[in-house]
Amino acid sequence: MAVSSPVPGLVVASALLLASAACAQTSEDRAYIGISVGRGTAIGTQGGKLDERWQLDLRLPLPPVFLGKSILLPSLGFETYRFGLEQQGVLANVPENQLSRSFYRLQLGLSLIRPVTPRWLIIAGAVGSTRTDFRGSFDPGMDTTWVGYAMANYKIGGDPDKKLTFGLVALWPFDFTPVIPMLSFVYRKEGYIVELGVPRFTLLRKIGDTLELGLIGVFEQQVFHALLPEEGRALGAYYVRSTSLRFAPTANIRLGSGSLWLNTSIGLDVLNDHALLDKHRDPLNLGNNPTRPAPYARLTLSWRPPRPTPRNTQPVETE
Repeated sequence: MAVSSPVPGLVVASALLLASAACAQTSEDRAYIGISVGRGTAIGTQGGKLDERWQLDLRLPLPPVFLGKSILLPSLGFETYRFGLEQQGVLANVPENQLSRSFYRLQLGLSLIRPVTPRWLIIAGAVGSTRTDFRGSFDPGMDTTWVGYAMANYKIGGDPDKKLTFGLVALWPFDFTPVIPMLSFVYRKEGYIVELGVPRFTLLRKIGDTLELGLIGVFEQQVFHALLPEEGRALGAYYVRSTSLRFAPTANIRLGSGSLWLNTSIGLDVLNDHALLDKHRDPLNLGNNPTRPAPYARLTLSWRPPRPTPRNTQPVETE
């Protein structure tokens, strides 16, 4: 996020209102509640500083609907973010209630899953999200985003613990391109959990049945429609964009013998970038004083349903 003068300094206070899409610890986590906190960091060269940033997120799967061999799987997500600037430097005399903001996101999704052969699975669906600070009237065109996707999942060698997933994701509205190719690889064997792809990778070593240790990385970018102060509207600012690239050592602990896991991560957001955008979602030119990398911590409680037990050990025939 850039600061070029005391007036835009107040404007970007709203731009702290950024956030990153919440992520489960592994692809097998079906539900979770998590809290994240990012440490305050210097912003620009005029003495401004981001305050600590808090994020609370919840994801719940809704009951599936079985349609023959196909499965319809709805999902519900909710996130809230709290951001602010400290009262120091050029903002020392600005009231605190003008230097902080909360954003909210409500997400509804529907996926269609259909096995095609013993090795191939087709996944398609759509997700609608509202992202806003609710300080102004709700505008469906500016406060709502849509994502559609079509994926194919392939069991390598017929092994359910080695999978390749690829396909396309369509976005609206979009910043750079409306369609993005996606590719991911999952390997869960011999005490290792490896999930490589975009926007997340996970590398874990299993210690018995109750502990997983390793490293995670997450790239996240979100855009929020925000009701900014008069200075912001004069500059033509309509949106706040947050971009993060986080790396962290992680430890996942199974609670008892059930399906609940406590997941902890402490690491660094190496991008930690914030920007104000105009009505066309293009960045405003407010100088070149980006924020600095900042440490963060995340704690989640997740639910992993029991993995299905293979019916037999016979090799799977090729198609």
